[in-house]
Amino acid sequence: MLSEEQMQRVEKTMLYEEALNAMYAALDATGCVVKEFQDAADYTQLAFRDCDTLLRQSLAQHRSVRHKDFDDMFKSAIDAQKRRETELSLSVRQFLSEQTELSQEVLRELTSLPQAELSQHACRVAEVAALTKKFAQLQQRRRQELLQLFRDFKSEQEAFSAQLRACIAQAKELRLKDLKAMFEKFQRDSEERIRQTQARRQEVAEMLQGFKLQRLKNSKNHHAGKNAQ
Repeated sequence: MLSEEQMQRVEKTMLYEEALNAMYAALDATGCVVKEFQDAADYTQLAFRDCDTLLRQSLAQHRSVRHKDFDDMFKSAIDAQKRRETELSLSVRQFLSEQTELSQEVLRELTSLPQAELSQHACRVAEVAALTKKFAQLQQRRRQELLQLFRDFKSEQEAFSAQLRACIAQAKELRLKDLKAMFEKFQRDSEERIRQTQARRQEVAEMLQGFKLQRLKNSKNHHAGKNAQ
């Protein structure tokens, strides 16, 4: 039968392994999120550039829409797409920041374990284990949320590119008002997605602030209980 000291060492070892696994998962999530964002942005830029060139050539051949009108509309679409990319980039930065902050919190708690009083050891191990589990669950949920956001972004760009290619095929009969309506819808949809992304970032920021306040409260209670002994 293991002594109490040996049991404590086993508990700490298991806890350190859990924390390391959570850190590795966070690193993997970070790399995956950054790559997916870059892939989506690269695809969008390439698709827009190709459609711009082909549609411009078709319009020049059939003269169904003036170049100036097309340039104005396409520029507005590009600007909307860039604003969307900027918002997604801010979401990526927020994710990286929260991963760093939560990882540091877990590490701080781990390093404080050796200083825990013997009577508080089991309680402190349970607290750090709960924190590590929450961190792992949070980073996994946020990873999936952001990856889905990038997939949706790419799907939207693919759908718009398909519309542009359809315009290329119909360039001879293309009417200015139809082209204008399509670009205006793209801009409206992009602005709505931007508002949704901004709102979600605010929700995440508030959630993390609540998490930090709870951690601060728990820490104060812990020290108060320790001092009262």
